[in-house]
Amino acid sequence: MVQTLSARRRIVAVVYGGFCGTVLRYLLSLVIQAWLGKGWPSDILLINITGAFLLALITTFADATFLVGPTRRLFINVGFLGAYTTFSSFALGDILLVAGHEWLPAFLYLILSLLGGMGAVVVGDLVGQRIIRLAQRSVVPVMVAQATGQGLPTDGTMSPEHVDVDDDLLVPDVEEKHLVDETVSPEHVDVDDDLLVLDVEQKHASRLAHLRRSDQRGKPIS
Repeated sequence: MVQTLSARRRIVAVVYGGFCGTVLRYLLSLVIQAWLGKGWPSDILLINITGAFLLALITTFADATFLVGPTRRLFINVGFLGAYTTFSSFALGDILLVAGHEWLPAFLYLILSLLGGMGAVVVGDLVGQRIIRLAQRSVVPVMVAQATGQGLPTDGTMSPEHVDVDDDLLVPDVEEKHLVDETVSPEHVDVDDDLLVLDVEQKHASRLAHLRRSDQRGKPIS
């Protein structure tokens, strides 16, 4: 059965991702500025290029339902990378260079940002497809072994369980915790259910008490 993400899960995934992306961009910007200086917006250039690469990579994984499910896609692509990359800072940096009559640095910044971003998307897509092909080659022997009943490889190759489509672990819905299959009886819900054992003990204790009262009163035991 196809399930859709609840509005709560979508919002929480985007909010968490946006928070992480904003913090990482701020910290990375400080490191790059301390390393390369503040005279040229190299920090925003590198951040936007790496963000474009990651966006293409994660999108490729998500489209192939490989490791990235719908919740993780919202968390990374919309939340994290949406906050990590910044078009407004790119535009502001270029305008400031033009306002300072630094025409060549402004032109280089504009060209590198556009071409670098598009190139990063192409590279990210190619890398993602390459990783998927390698993973599929390692999954096929496992699936064949499962189908034929042969032993599974123990060399660390990927199994089909690594493909996560439903993506329930990141932001679980509260409603899903209370869902119980109506076709399953209570005895099948929890094999080690202490309450069932306790109920049996209570019935046994009640029976013993009834026997004692009957014996004390001299009445026949029913």
